[in-house]
Amino acid sequence: MTGREIWGRGRHNAAIRGAALVAGTIVLIAVIIVLWKVNPVEAVWMPKCVVHSLTGWQCPGCGITRALHAALHGHFAEAIRYNYFLLLSLPYLLAVATVSWIPALRRRRRLHRVVLGPELAVSYVVLFAIWFVVRNLLGI
Repeated sequence: MTGREIWGRGRHNAAIRGAALVAGTIVLIAVIIVLWKVNPVEAVWMPKCVVHSLTGWQCPGCGITRALHAALHGHFAEAIRYNYFLLLSLPYLLAVATVSWIPALRRRRRLHRVVLGPELAVSYVVLFAIWFVVRNLLGI
């Protein structure tokens, strides 16, 4: 069975994409509301980093939940201190989301190729790995 046979064609496919977009938006809004209302430092039920729990090392993503909570409250310096890699991650993720979700930008092949291409993705992953080592060597 091909992808077209599974997902359908035309309006059916557009309806699925539209429903997924609406569902994703609702989930995103719910996550933002929870992060705004609940301080992850104080809430024992908030997810903890598995890597940090098992090894004691700070993974590249450690501090992102706390950083997002601080940023939502306008404490941007505090947010950056929780995870410096956010300075690189947020613009990259914003670019990926923008190019992926805005139809007019999806048609701009060069922009699409640069933002979603393997070169930028591999560079991001390499920097992510370097950040893992650096933050543990320097204790940040």
